[in-house]
Parts: sequence; C-alpha cells; structure tokens
Amino acid sequence: MTTADNDRRTQRICLRIGRSAAAILLAATIAACGSAPSGSASAAGSTPVAPTPASTPTTPQAPTPTPGISIVPVPVGQVAAPGSAAARLDDATAAALQTALDGLRSAGKYPGASAAVMFPDGSIWSGVSGQAMYSPSTPLTPDTLLSVGSITKTFVAALISRLVEAGTIGLDDPLSKYVPTFTNASKITIRQLLDHTSGIRDLFKVKAMNSAILANPGATWTADKVLAQIGSQLYAPGSHYYYSNTEYVLLGKVIEKATGKSVSSQIRTDFLTPLGMTHTFMQTEEQVTGPEAHGYMRKGSTVTNAAGKMIPFTSEVTAVGPAGAYVSTASDLAVWANALYGGYVLDEAGLASMVDISATARFVGHTQMFGAGYGLGFEESTVDGQLAWGHRGHLDGFWSAMEYLPAYHLTVVILTNAEWANHPETAAAALAKAAIGR
Repeated sequence: MTTADNDRRTQRICLRIGRSAAAILLAATIAACGSAPSGSASAAGSTPVAPTPASTPTTPQAPTPTPGISIVPVPVGQVAAPGSAAARLDDATAAALQTALDGLRSAGKYPGASAAVMFPDGSIWSGVSGQAMYSPSTPLTPDTLLSVGSITKTFVAALISRLVEAGTIGLDDPLSKYVPTFTNASKITIRQLLDHTSGIRDLFKVKAMNSAILANPGATWTADKVLAQIGSQLYAPGSHYYYSNTEYVLLGKVIEKATGKSVSSQIRTDFLTPLGMTHTFMQTEEQVTGPEAHGYMRKGSTVTNAAGKMIPFTSEVTAVGPAGAYVSTASDLAVWANALYGGYVLDEAGLASMVDISATARFVGHTQMFGAGYGLGFEESTVDGQLAWGHRGHLDGFWSAMEYLPAYHLTVVILTNAEWANHPETAAAALAKAAIGR
C-alpha cells in the first residue's frame, strides 16, 4: 500500500470515528464546519440570495436549522491535511480559480464551463467561461442550467436515506415489496439498487432501446416502458458491481409506491427549498425556469444535440428519469454537496451508510469502477491527491463532477456542455489545487 493510500485510509477512518463522537464534539464541530450552506442558499425564512456574478465571493449566513433538513453535527473538522492551512476565499484565490477555469475550457476546446467552489466558512466562488450556445451566440452565466446527469442519483439516494430514517423503506427490503412484477424482484434489495450490485442491465446497454432513444429524440419514455425492455439480469444480485441507470429508474418506482408522492416533489420539499436551491429542477416532473445550455457533440465539426423541451433531448431524459434528469447550476450543486457530505442533510447512520463502500470495494479494478468504490449513490475517489466524496454526471453533450474534500471542507463543482470533456474529475482537481493554493 502506498503512502498516499495510507493517508486516504487514515482520513476515512478518522472521519468515521469522528461521527460516533458527534454529540460530544458538537460545539467544536459547528466551529470547524463553518456556516450552514449558503451563497445561493439561504437561511430558513429569509429571501434566497441570487447567484453571484462570476469570480465574486459571497458571505454566508449563520447556521440555522431549516424544515426538512436535520443539521447533524459531523466532526469532519477534526481531520486536516498534514501541514495544510484552511482554504479560504479572497481576491487572489478568486483570480486563480477563474484563470484555472478559463485554462481548462481553452485547453479542452469546450463550448463552455461553469464551476463553483465552496470554502470551509461557507463562502462560494462561482465562475463561468465560454458559451451556453454557439448559435445564437449566448455566453454562459452563473444562472445557466446544464444537465448534471448522474449527479441526480445523489438526490434520489439521499431521499431514500431519509425514508429509511423514517421507517418508510428498509435498505434490505426486497424490490418485490414495491415493484413485484420486475424480473427476479424478490432476490434484489433496495441497497443493491443503490450501490449497483443488483446485476440489472443498464438501459443504455440494451441495444434496441438505445437505438430507439437516439432515432426519435422528441419521443417520451415512461418508466414502465423502459423497464419492459430490460430483459434478463446480467449477474446474480450481489455478485458483481455493474453501473446501471435502470436501478435508479426502479428506485423512482419504489419511492412513489412507498410514499404515494412524486420523487421530485419530495426532493424539493426535503432538500431544495430548505437549502435555497432555486436553480435545480427534475426535467421529467417539474417546470424548468431559467436559461439552458445546449450540449455539444463532436461529429466531424462540432454540432449540437437535438434541441427540444429537455436537455440534452427529450427521449434520453425521459428514459433515464430519476437516474439522470436533473438540471442545475454549479453554485446550487456546491450548496448541495456541502450540505449532504458535511452532515446537514442525513442523520449520522444515514450518512455513514451512504459513504460505506465496503460492498463494492472488492470490485475495484472492474472496468466500470471509478476510484476506490461506490456507496449509496456515492463515489469515493481522489481529487488533487485528496480523498473526495461525490459523483460525476454524463448525458449526451454534457459532463459534470461534484466533489467534496472532507479533509479541507472544500466542495468543487465543474459542469461542461461538451461530450468530449469526459474526465471532469481532472478539471475538479485543477480547481481544487487553485482553491487550496498548492
């Protein structure tokens, strides 16, 4: 095991030990973790703060409990990178971050890139570079919505965790309790759907379905229509890690069956509204308001995806549904990651379950595995050599990464509208380096 591996393992162990001491270290934790999520978020009962212009620091509000959000002290502040000072936002750091973002977009020849970094004190830097659309020429702004793809899974997994806390759903419940007609449902658990060990085929790997999605981009798919096309399992439940969007389509059905409510309405009530995330929408279930970027593909010369009611296009978004239908801004996602992984959203047990990668760590090295392992709607990886918690996202024409560095209490988000920007974690590392000053 390398020194870097040992450092990451130590960070992870210390973080988990710290959670068990949360009650004792409450005062120290609040001081260490800084303010409650803010910037584009706001305290309960106050008017949401509009996203700030590119490269402008924002000052957070004091921590305030909000309806639907449990502020659970998680003393991640007890862990610090060896020899490091706390990262903070000042004019020099803001300039370095904008330079890094401009360089990333230019080097990658991306149409546009939008980024945000949330610092330990809750201040947010947001920056944009390039175009939301080539024709008509439309520059990106901090308010421009981009597809965030599979970052959607973090919202669904958090909602499941809240329902587990309430006793509405059990992680080890069989799928058959909620979707009895699905193949092999009695042998598949909710936990296996969340961590991609159910063995269910990915809807985008079903050739006939994928072809149909691309052939008619304006068509609308329902969850039942998608599930009817999946066919037999690839692997026995629990025997392999296999990333499958179909599992989160099923989780959408599970949530609706267990609660009688739509997925998006509960995510908005429990998370988005309390956190002031006014620029985040599930396209399949909500009316989207705000400017949207076009996603771009390379086919000889650069061309846009089919434009329509949803981005990147309706058939893909409706097929993927709760596995990838959200659009958002970088600053909204920075608020979300800080709240989720910083301990403001889930109780101690819920967050511990989410970041537990033990069920999939044995599959590290599998061609689909990213980083060290996968938890419940959660990827553990490294960013700039540091332990990182978060998720990446991809739909045609868009790539994104949302990463939280526990050792620094730093959140980094990068969104692009370029299909070829397929290593967003590398971009996140460049921004983290600028933020930390290394």
